[in-house]
Amino acid sequence: MTIDRYIFRLWLMPFLGGLVLVLGVLLLGRALKLLGSISDSAQAWSLILEMLILTMPYFLLLTVPIAFFLSVQNTIAGLQQSSEMDVMRASGISYSRMFRGFLLLALLMWAGLTYTSMVLLPQGQLGFNNILTKIYAMKGVITFSPQRFTRGFDGITIYVDGEDKQGAYRGVILEDHRGGASVIYTARSARFDMNNSQLQLRMDHGVRLEGQGADQRMLAFDKYMVSIPVAASHWIRQRSGDHVTMMTPRELWQAVGKHAPGAVAEWNRRLLLPSTVLVLFFFALPFSLTQKRSGKAGSMVAGIALLVLIYNLQLMLHRQVALDAFPGWTMWAEQGALLLLGIFLWRRAEADRLPKIFSQAGEWAYLLHQFMLHKLGRRSGEG
Repeated sequence: MTIDRYIFRLWLMPFLGGLVLVLGVLLLGRALKLLGSISDSAQAWSLILEMLILTMPYFLLLTVPIAFFLSVQNTIAGLQQSSEMDVMRASGISYSRMFRGFLLLALLMWAGLTYTSMVLLPQGQLGFNNILTKIYAMKGVITFSPQRFTRGFDGITIYVDGEDKQGAYRGVILEDHRGGASVIYTARSARFDMNNSQLQLRMDHGVRLEGQGADQRMLAFDKYMVSIPVAASHWIRQRSGDHVTMMTPRELWQAVGKHAPGAVAEWNRRLLLPSTVLVLFFFALPFSLTQKRSGKAGSMVAGIALLVLIYNLQLMLHRQVALDAFPGWTMWAEQGALLLLGIFLWRRAEADRLPKIFSQAGEWAYLLHQFMLHKLGRRSGEG
């Protein structure tokens, strides 16, 4: 227990510091985006604060596993650099015994994040979108918040990745189910123009998908236009069942039973995203053991690369399942394969049989770091 408490104290402050830092950066970026949209409202700051609180479940799902993994890496690398880990191993203490407390923490975080994902996340999404609906009604114009599903019209859901300086939206996804059947448009870019009571969506370089399964039809286009009615009577308050991202667990499970691809993708995402903290736990040890002269830089660079890979794989598979291109079990197969790989590498590390690439990665990072310092030193000397 003394070892557990000592290692926990080494881990706690980097974890809290990293979590606060990353959350602060994400919240500040979101606040600036929101301020640009509602700065002309007298309630701007209160609305921004409320919306930031509603986005916390999503940000926590992303940041807690990342902060946990990087702080575990920092703790393991620090123990190795100070030779404390060598002393403990020489005393007969295994890696599994040293870091069993981290596994307990990962299990507790997984349970908390699962509740956040299944319950708090859709509630936050619903509240966020309803505040946007209120803002649009006050402003009397139509705008779309980047990286958010916006459902302010009957039968229309719109998602955009971002907006350029010319006012064109990038990475547009539009789902039109006004006629009963779902039609999905994806476009590289699009512009929204008002024409009387019609919102005209002019899309460039995209795909139109209609139908499901074997009956699905696809049309690739260079330019396409969709007209959407936006009279005041069409602007409605959203309900949880309006979109899969806002559905309660029960509503989402019922939609999964109807084999809706979007619901299948969302259900699996909500369950699998919290389990990332368990996957990362098993990768922490093998990705932290580097040659001592390399310092912590090599392990941290390798860890960040692993995080980028894992989250991009999850995002790619989620999108493919939502488009009915892949079955839902592929998301579980990817997460399961990563978990098994992490356990395998942990066991190899326990037996001191890690592949050489793990120690060499730290050495490469160390040599690159020394090279950059040498180059900067030469330039400052010449200056």
